[in-house]
Amino acid sequence: MKVRTYSTKQIADLCGVHPNTIRLYEKWGYLSQAERGRNNYRRFNEEHLRQMGLARVALPGPYPIDYGIVQGIVKEFAAGNLKASMKLAREYLTGVEAELRKATEAMEVLDRWFENKPGSKDKTVSETRKKAGEALGLTIDTLRTWERNGLYSVFKNVQGKVRFSEWDMEKLMVINLLRKSGYSIASLLNVFGNEENLSGKPSKLLSLKASESEISYFTDRYIEYLEGHMERAKKIIDLLKKDNGLKISDL
Repeated sequence: MKVRTYSTKQIADLCGVHPNTIRLYEKWGYLSQAERGRNNYRRFNEEHLRQMGLARVALPGPYPIDYGIVQGIVKEFAAGNLKASMKLAREYLTGVEAELRKATEAMEVLDRWFENKPGSKDKTVSETRKKAGEALGLTIDTLRTWERNGLYSVFKNVQGKVRFSEWDMEKLMVINLLRKSGYSIASLLNVFGNEENLSGKPSKLLSLKASESEISYFTDRYIEYLEGHMERAKKIIDLLKKDNGLKISDL
């Protein structure tokens, strides 16, 4: 039976991409090398359609974990190494699940801190940004950036010298944990910029969408972003498991 083939434009149209994307994917190893016809034009086949199916699901970024893993999933599949591709897909899912757990735990720490706030505002822990930063594992520039953006403020005497209380240090620890867990400064401002008027769990404010006049980044809705990537990772695994391969309808 004659094998059906497609030109670069035909496979691009089927997959909803520009022909140059097809050429680049072949060059980068996301697609296996296409045969050349007598006129030296590329001739793609059903296998390339399946490879594009996986690439279209897996490649759109940004990514919560190493981009190299995502690239590896697609490249191994294009090279015919299904087991290696599946191994990387499971690694991708495990990594996203770990990030989601970390982000969720950080939200829980935030809620507990707002509920209890055990630190004393009267007990001085540090009298310089340098010492406060060293105690928290933060640079002076980071502390200044957070302060300038309104995440926290510290007491200053008439000479302008700062004083970090026990309460300040605990708050900065929570902010640092949230930042390390992937939350943007904008999302944290939803919480710490309304600190005196909060009702309910502050973690809910971390996922507020920006207004129409504001630019919204994936880290402003980090849990939602991670959950989307977890579903994507599961879909990749399901696609790889299919006995009949990937279909364009899976895009």
